[in-house]
Amino acid sequence: MHGQPFTLKGPDGAGRVLLGGDLNAFTAPRGSLAGMLVKSGNKEITFDMSGLVGLDLNGAAILMDLEKTLGDLGVRVSFEGVPEEEKEIWELARDTSAKIPDTSPPAPLGFIPATGKMIMDFLKDGYELTMFFGEVVIDGIGLLLRPWTGRWATTLKIAERSVVDAVPVTILVGFLVGLILAFQSAMVMQLFGVDIFVADLVGLAIIRELGALLTAIVLTGRSGSAFSSELASMKTNQEIDAMVTMGLSPVKNLALPRIVALTFATPILTVLGDMAGLLGGNVVMVAIGHPVAVFWKELSGHLDLSDIFTGFFKSFVFGFTVALVGCQRGLFAGSGPSDVGEATTLGVVTNIILIAILDSLFAVLFYVLDW
Repeated sequence: MHGQPFTLKGPDGAGRVLLGGDLNAFTAPRGSLAGMLVKSGNKEITFDMSGLVGLDLNGAAILMDLEKTLGDLGVRVSFEGVPEEEKEIWELARDTSAKIPDTSPPAPLGFIPATGKMIMDFLKDGYELTMFFGEVVIDGIGLLLRPWTGRWATTLKIAERSVVDAVPVTILVGFLVGLILAFQSAMVMQLFGVDIFVADLVGLAIIRELGALLTAIVLTGRSGSAFSSELASMKTNQEIDAMVTMGLSPVKNLALPRIVALTFATPILTVLGDMAGLLGGNVVMVAIGHPVAVFWKELSGHLDLSDIFTGFFKSFVFGFTVALVGCQRGLFAGSGPSDVGEATTLGVVTNIILIAILDSLFAVLFYVLDW
């Protein structure tokens, strides 16, 4: 049923090995042929295949693997006498083997090449993010000119999910930050009898700075990472490629609704986070002996519209940034299963870095403008 048994004779003094019988998945030789041939001491071995009466791809793979193993041991290998009936299988196996990419791990780079590669990867990453930003802006302008073309039902659903699901953690983080900030500052200010100014410190810090910043970080871990993983999973499942094949824009149909939703949802969460932070500061003020009304009166006397607009402006920019980076990482992910996790992680890290950079630039800009 399985043909004639496989036979191997040699090597002789000239390093010639005679192959006979069937060499296939059922008659494959057992044991290490390479070890036996190396022990013969021949530095050149020729396999005479004229005695083979049957050969399949499995048998051809055995011979080619033997050729590679012996070659790594310093033995030159050649094949001759392939029967006419087996030439097609043998040539197919040889051609296929030549096209298989080398999967051996690359040699580690030195310090200078590694630094150069890191810089090039950084520049490429910045270029891709900039191009994606430009495409989003163009599609956004088109949406403003033709609002009836927008996917508003999807946008509202994403906005609702981003706001409602993030409310508890946003309020909790805001309250605790306001509480800690007020408590730490009150301990110092009480030494000088100016603990009433805790209300001003907490209010200005939360409204102008920390409210928008903390909300953006929370959304980075929730919505931004969700956008990256969702779009990267679609890329892995070739759903993005299918959309492009049908002439649909992934940026317009997938990224833009998410960006619009998060851009306008972030200020709502920021307001909730601000109120929670002020409530935390108020709790500390009450604990150190100041009535509730004193806290709000002191805060209203030093808080103006410019402080509120500053926090609102930052929340819009941060919300746009979180959604933009999250979608870009997902759409530009690789096609393997591990690329989903990599895109999600990279999106979160990039967002945190960009938010910190933007917040620093805003601090300098508002100081220069005396805003």
